Amino acid sequence: MAFSSLDDAVFALSAGLLYRVGISVRRRNLTWTADSQDSWEPLNCFVLVTERDAVFLDTGVRSARRQVEQALRQLAPQLRVSVFPSRNEPDCIGNLGTVLAHAENTALLFGGGGGILEWISDPNVDEMQDSSFLGRREIVPALNGMETTFGEDLHFHWIDAPVKQMFLTQWAYEESSATLFSSDFFGWVHTDDENAAVVCSDIALLPPAAEIAREIPQRFNWIPGAHCDEVLAAYDAVVAAYRVDRIAPVHGCVISGADVVAEMFRRTRDALTSLIARTEENL
Repeated sequence: MAFSSLDDAVFALSAGLLYRVGISVRRRNLTWTADSQDSWEPLNCFVLVTERDAVFLDTGVRSARRQVEQALRQLAPQLRVSVFPSRNEPDCIGNLGTVLAHAENTALLFGGGGGILEWISDPNVDEMQDSSFLGRREIVPALNGMETTFGEDLHFHWIDAPVKQMFLTQWAYEESSATLFSSDFFGWVHTDDENAAVVCSDIALLPPAAEIAREIPQRFNWIPGAHCDEVLAAYDAVVAAYRVDRIAPVHGCVISGADVVAEMFRRTRDALTSLIARTEENL
């Protein structure tokens, strides 16, 4: 069961199912694309589902509200729902109110310092009315370096994003699925049409490092020419720390398969290296 008309967007895991929920839009309508070519950009959020839990990794853009509502109805009518926003920006929290409105006990996993997301508007009520707030929600800490388990099924690691535009951006790694949820990074693979598959499992379809180097500054405009060897060190540390079979970004295709992921890691590092001005002592 998929929620974007894409049957190949669901992964069967030993601990449950991973769903991609989202839409695809023309890249020429987006501000972060490297050019205006007539290709499409998948905009995603993800749901890990077990017998007891449904965990949302981000909630997608507001334009995907219908798909998110359908996922809540069909996947989680009786499940405990938790939601983790990787960034406090519209492509990640566009449907946060919708998910939190699903049930009063929906948990908000948040590692961004607390406070910012404690008051959430009800999407079904005029925001100018006093009743438009779902109320103050208790935040379940998901701080960088922490781990969170859901029963015996899911085991999350919360990670300070090594490459980011927004200071509080986090990545998440889930052990049972070996999936890295990378927020707005690694979204370098696009599609040729709106209904194309959003899963890339072929190394031949990965963009070369030079193309990735053109993509990165559209999302992270401070990187070209910056003296930031620590970014490469942090990137290498994350890549080395986890066995990743799948990269799930909020922009672009899902990267699937250990060999394909490893090649994506390598090409992306080459792209970062070409963009970063190395400090003299490290030359």
